[in-house]
Amino acid sequence: MFNILRRPFEKSTFEAWAKIFDDIAKVAFLGIPVIIYGEYPVEFKLFNIVILIVGIYIFILGGRVCRRTLELNAHKREE
Repeated sequence: MFNILRRPFEKSTFEAWAKIFDDIAKVAFLGIPVIIYGEYPVEFKLFNIVILIVGIYIFILGGRVCRRTLELNAHKREE
């Protein structure tokens, strides 16, 4: 119960992680206008926007991996 890294993983654990990844990506996306309209130099803004875009991509990919793993486990159980 207390060891969340023990196999086999529960379905709800993968769903929760996928949702967390999606929420973090949304927050990073909402942070882009804050950086654009900030009072920092253009180079600093561009660097931070690129970092946020890379982070958004990574977190969306993490959510997809969790959901795909969940689907693969469901198909294996059906067989």
